[in-house]
Amino acid sequence: MKVVQRKIIHDAGQSLSLAHFPHLSYPLHCHEEYELVIVTAGTGREYIGHAVENYRAGDMTLIGPDIPHLHLCDSLTGKNGSEESACEILYFSPSLFPDNMDGIAEYRAIAAVLEKSRRGVRYSDPALTRQIRKQVQRLDKGQGIGRIRWLLALLDTLARSQETSLIASGPVRNGTALRRQETVDTVCRYLREHFRENLCLQAIAREACMNPSALCRHFRQRTGKTLFAFLAGIRIENACRLLLETRLSISAIAWETGFANLSHFNRQFKSLTGQTPGEYRKNIRSGVG
Repeated sequence: MKVVQRKIIHDAGQSLSLAHFPHLSYPLHCHEEYELVIVTAGTGREYIGHAVENYRAGDMTLIGPDIPHLHLCDSLTGKNGSEESACEILYFSPSLFPDNMDGIAEYRAIAAVLEKSRRGVRYSDPALTRQIRKQVQRLDKGQGIGRIRWLLALLDTLARSQETSLIASGPVRNGTALRRQETVDTVCRYLREHFRENLCLQAIAREACMNPSALCRHFRQRTGKTLFAFLAGIRIENACRLLLETRLSISAIAWETGFANLSHFNRQFKSLTGQTPGEYRKNIRSGVG
């Protein structure tokens, strides 16, 4: 069966949103967001990849990014007297989380449940569902960073629940998602190998075999950074190494790491490290930095 690629559209300036579905009719589909499904009415079957599990009102499922899934309502399959299914779905972007989340003690429980979401995590405790729905409603009414705090609190609650089961026996693989990740990996490798050069967007796009505009959108969605912010990070990382390990002048280091303009190098360096190159070299060698 063909998997439909959906694009979740959040309100302007937001990375998470709550949607209400009075009935479930989407075909097998996937998207780049995590989603928390809260079934508010009806019964049916939930497909996560090739795995299937029955659902009923009060159940919740956490589903990872790019996981093909489908909710097949009993009322649509001809079961007599079946109530039409309805649900609330919280969508949230992977870019909200740090890359090394499992290495940060405070995030570890959340990192673990997000990893499990690649298999579909089912919650069937009515008391937990009521608690989570209240948290979702507060999140939906919140503004700014408060919405992120509510999301993290919600995920922490889910992570600590003992009343869970995994729908799929192993992580669900999506060939399209894997190809998208391979594209990002190709671009990252290219930038690391060629950061000393005067790179342009067209050359990077040719390496990735993508349209430049599409590549920019795709890279930011997958990494949370623009192409050139990622490139600047690589260049400054290497500049820091040269400042520590060599006696090269600052202008020579700027040139060696791909900056043709010394003032631009100084601005980028201070923006990313909070210090000028000279201050960094002095502090790191004296043990202050």
